[in-house]
Amino acid sequence: MLRYVSFAIGLSGIAVIFTFVVTWGYLYDEIRHTAQLREEFHSTIRRLIVSVGVAVIPVVIYLIETRGQPAHNAELYAFVWVVCYVVTLLVLAQGFIVLIRDAKREKKTGAYRFRR
Repeated sequence: MLRYVSFAIGLSGIAVIFTFVVTWGYLYDEIRHTAQLREEFHSTIRRLIVSVGVAVIPVVIYLIETRGQPAHNAELYAFVWVVCYVVTLLVLAQGFIVLIRDAKREKKTGAYRFRR
């Protein structure tokens, strides 16, 4: 069970990082010229780091507690791991949504072109 959960979380981590890179490439000009979008982008980076950390913390705890003995309650670890990761992915998705929404608004108005 834990093997499949770790595989799924690894794949979703790769998908999240790919989404992050695509979003950065798509919104590079707007992020570079607008301080508000830059701040939102940096907060999204922090959320991404937290989501990766939350994915690793249960694994470390599992490895420390089961050193030298078989794990009889691996399903509990898998469940807690999935719940923690889903919550952080929801928070990260909310950050992406806000960033993309504000960048589209900035693209529409084009306000950064007139600033010095």
